[in-house]
Amino acid sequence: MIKYFGYGSNKDLDMMTHMVGRDDLKGEPGKLLGYELCVQRLDQIRDKKPVSPREIVRSGFGDTFYLFVAREKPGSEINGTIWDLTPEELELVKNWEMTDLGMQEEVNAKATDLQGNIIDVETQAVINPPPEIDRVVTDPKYDPYIVAKERMLSVADNVREDFLKRIPK
Repeated sequence: MIKYFGYGSNKDLDMMTHMVGRDDLKGEPGKLLGYELCVQRLDQIRDKKPVSPREIVRSGFGDTFYLFVAREKPGSEINGTIWDLTPEELELVKNWEMTDLGMQEEVNAKATDLQGNIIDVETQAVINPPPEIDRVVTDPKYDPYIVAKERMLSVADNVREDFLKRIPK
């Protein structure tokens, strides 16, 4: 199993269930160390070519969308969940987060669990170049959904099913 740190909607069991297709996931609350939680508007999401993450998000959610992102900031932390995922489930998460299209980067980081243990985790963050952001989230009890939860879960189901159809059997 791989330790994956989920923040934003990825800290919620419902979201992870719809993203990876398994409802008996094991996770525990934790804090991602050295990162701050930010929000990007649709127009701030990377617009890389030839395939634009911004345009993919627009096609799934319309012209109004907000995205939680992490960016490095020493001394900061983000509340979320430390999940135990299989390598295949982590690939589904990376597909959802569009790391292969450059929306975010895959990062290895440190997190703490409720007992204060330091845990090596994988997650996503916007690193290179530093992102434009709409705002920094300072409330440790933030709502994991900044867009309609039902819509997020529905799109996550569709993205997972599409990804699985493309994988050779």
